Amino acid sequence: MITAKFVETMALYNKWQNENLFKICDELGDDRIHLNRGMFFDSIFKTLNHIIHVDEAIYSFIYTKTFPQFDLNFIPYSEYTELKTARFEFDEKLVKESQGYSQVWLDEIIEFWSENRNKSRRLSRAFCYVQMFNHQTHHRSQVTSELHKVGIDYGVTDLPYNPYYEF
Repeated sequence: MITAKFVETMALYNKWQNENLFKICDELGDDRIHLNRGMFFDSIFKTLNHIIHVDEAIYSFIYTKTFPQFDLNFIPYSEYTELKTARFEFDEKLVKESQGYSQVWLDEIIEFWSENRNKSRRLSRAFCYVQMFNHQTHHRSQVTSELHKVGIDYGVTDLPYNPYYEF
């Protein structure tokens, strides 16, 4: 069972990890962030845009129970500073909201038609949050792998080292 405390823990974790990642990206400069590195989304910039684009789509689904129009390659933020601001604001919103979630609300089942599967699907809101956090971690690791290739040590990613959460 996914609890509100779990969602808060992961929201705080992702906030911490995104702050670390953007701090490193700040030092890279535009040329290195936009460089096509042969990643799934070509560049660090496009990958970071993809992460928040999916986050915003999942978040919208959680609240509206309808998937918004989605283009895998859409770049919602054309400037790095705009992307960074949106990322930090989104992370803050997730942390704040997670502190007020009820278990009943998280466990509510959302039923929808899946065009990909051509059938009706049922997911709890809690499951959607797990997908959001898992997706972030997956794509952040692609970025940190690229940083490692150029000799940049990303640092610790383990949950118990999160300075925003008391274990």
